[in-house]
Amino acid sequence: MQTLQQITIPVWPLEDNTIVNNVSVTYRQFGLPLGTAPVILINHSLNSDSDCMFHWDGVIGKNKAIDLTEYTVFCIDIPGNEVVKEINYSYIPFEKVTARDVAVLFWLTLFELEVNELFAIIGADLGGGIAWEMTTLFPKRVQNLIPIASSPKTDHWLVKEPIAKNEFLKSLFYSIDISRGREGLLEVAQYIKSKIHIISVKNDSNYNRNELKRFYTKLNDIKKQLHFYELDEIENTIYLKEHIEQVDRVVDGILEKEFINNVA
Repeated sequence: MQTLQQITIPVWPLEDNTIVNNVSVTYRQFGLPLGTAPVILINHSLNSDSDCMFHWDGVIGKNKAIDLTEYTVFCIDIPGNEVVKEINYSYIPFEKVTARDVAVLFWLTLFELEVNELFAIIGADLGGGIAWEMTTLFPKRVQNLIPIASSPKTDHWLVKEPIAKNEFLKSLFYSIDISRGREGLLEVAQYIKSKIHIISVKNDSNYNRNELKRFYTKLNDIKKQLHFYELDEIENTIYLKEHIEQVDRVVDGILEKEFINNVA
C-alpha cells in the first residue's frame, strides 16, 4: 500500500459562503514523480478511499490501463470517509458540504501540490459525480473526463437508493448537480473543454437510463468531443472491483489513444 500523505488546506470556502480553515486532507500518490508525466486523478467511490492500488487493482499498475510507468496518479480522500480515524474533523460542518464543495477542496489540494492541470479525472458513482463538478469548475484544466456509472445531476435520474459507507457520503452523492445556481445542465456542460468519455453499465438500475441517454444525446449534438462506452452486465455497480477486467479494457482503450495524442 502506498504511504498515506497529509496536507493542510488553509481556507476551504463552501457553497453557502461558510469558510472552513486549516482542513487536513489525506491523499496517496502513485507512479512517476510529479512533473515528469501526465497527471491522472482517481476520485474514490461511495465505498472506497484513496487506496487506489486496492480498489482499482487490475486497472492501475505496471502495464495496466493506468500505467504507473507512464503517469503520475493521485487519489484524494474525502474528509469524513473514515480512512483515518485519528484525524478530528469535528470542525467541518458536514451538513453543509456538497459534492461541489469537495470538488473545490480537491482542486485546492492539487494546487497546493503544484498540479494545475490534469490529463484525466476518473471516478465511479460518487467519484464520477465529483469529477463532473471539478471539470465544470475549471473547464480548461482537464483534458479527459471519465465518469463511470455516474451522472452530472444525481437526483435528476436516480431511481434507486445507493449503498454508501456512511450517511455523509450518501448526502454528497445526492448533492451532485453541475447546474445548481447556474444555467441548465446542457448550457453548463457545453462549456467543458475536456473530452468526455461516458462509461455506463448495461443493467445499471440506479439511474433512469432512458432519460440519462436522452440528455447525453442532446449534449452530443452540441459537443462533438463526447464518447460513449458500455460495460457488460454487472450485478451491482457498487462492486465494479469484481468486474475490473471490463473496466481495465475500456479505460485502457481511452487512455492509450489520448496518451498518444497528448505526446504526439
